Amino acid sequence: MQTREFKSGQSRINCAVIIPALNPGPNLPAFVQALLDRGIPQVIVVNDGSDRFHAEVFSEIEQSANCAVLVHQENQGKGQALKTAFSYFLENFAHLDGVVTADADGQHAVEDIYKIGQQLSAEQDKLILGVRNFQKEGVPKRSLFGNTLTSRLFQLLYGVYLRDTQTGLRGIPTGELSWMLDLPGQRYDYEINMLIEARKRGVPFATTPIQTLYFDNNAGSHYNTIADSARIFVSLLAGRLKEICSAVTSVLVDLFGFYLLNQIFADLSQPLRLFFSTFLARGISSLYSFILNRRLIFIYTGRMAGSHSQYFKASFFLTFASFCLVWLASALWGSSEILWKFLVDLVLALITCSYFRAALFCGSLFRAQF
Repeated sequence: MQTREFKSGQSRINCAVIIPALNPGPNLPAFVQALLDRGIPQVIVVNDGSDRFHAEVFSEIEQSANCAVLVHQENQGKGQALKTAFSYFLENFAHLDGVVTADADGQHAVEDIYKIGQQLSAEQDKLILGVRNFQKEGVPKRSLFGNTLTSRLFQLLYGVYLRDTQTGLRGIPTGELSWMLDLPGQRYDYEINMLIEARKRGVPFATTPIQTLYFDNNAGSHYNTIADSARIFVSLLAGRLKEICSAVTSVLVDLFGFYLLNQIFADLSQPLRLFFSTFLARGISSLYSFILNRRLIFIYTGRMAGSHSQYFKASFFLTFASFCLVWLASALWGSSEILWKFLVDLVLALITCSYFRAALFCGSLFRAQF
């Protein structure tokens, strides 16, 4: 492979830059050359089914040293283009620190791409996001609305606020690319799926401001406002669906176990009966939740071992609090103990804000504290 000589004193960067491209403008070869001149060791461009009128653009790029052009004969979408490039990178450049993904429509400045690459090399355990300022004059209203909506929805469902969930400028460590190859999504929904899975795996996010560049009201973008926004919205909800279903069924197992154990321990005094029923039912529902979510738990074991002690302390505290409050309420006001358990656990869940965040750890509504 042909290599380049660097000028004396020129800074180096240890990341490859990936650029998915569909019918790019004539400035793309100059943009790629500017990246190479800046010190980027490798640029990977994916021709995602561009028409024959743009063949010369890609041909010119191929002539550059340290630049590869990968070709999709038909358009497969940005997500699939990224996966194609990730696979190629892992086969040929896995010795580098990672990749920086950038768009081909001129929205990302060379300086910002280089800055993200530098940060990635310095923080190789994080997913680096280049975030734009959508309050800046000239930003298309559809971009402002779409990013604001997805950012707040992501915060609601996944517990972290990312100011720019749709940024295409990202720094991704080499060690995180393998699981990204298996993510669903072929188009822009792939990028939100990447954030969702990174959050589930406990990959830390780091954000850095970048220039907000839009030309001709973002006419060069291939983003379909209706179709792609719908895909992203569905992906955001689908990323939680399994965990929410797991959490709800865990609660039902907990309640049914409590009811059944109450019948089994009917001869015991009320305090002992409630104590054993509460803790054994919670243990059964925890085991059920673990079986349903063991893949997610194993992923977290390596990244969040330090939080396990907090998890068990919180689990014990909430279970003990449930026992005490159910006992107190039923002793003072009577009525059905299963009804009091439901109400008490509901209040505890709301107070500890664990309705959705607990599912992210092991699918139980009342046990995880994120």
